[in-house]
Amino acid sequence: MPRLFTAVEIPADIAFSLSLLRGGLPGARWVDPENYHVTLRFIGYIDDRTADEVATHLARVKRPAFQLQLDGLGAFGSRKPHAIFAG
Repeated sequence: MPRLFTAVEIPADIAFSLSLLRGGLPGARWVDPENYHVTLRFIGYIDDRTADEVATHLARVKRPAFQLQLDGLGAFGSRKPHAIFAG
């Protein structure tokens, strides 16, 4: 059962710039810059058939490019954060 979310890819040059901020957290596992994205909505665990249907419908969505400004970094999770984000 896949864990599904919708997201927008970010430009490679921005991903590279963000990747330069990695480091300094013992035990951290970093995501490769080509997998950086802006999450729009977390859907959750769904069956394969529904995931395929959602992917088919989302592939048809066309929207113009937009500007986004990053103002800082943050983290979320329990007492020990499990994700760091730029926002």
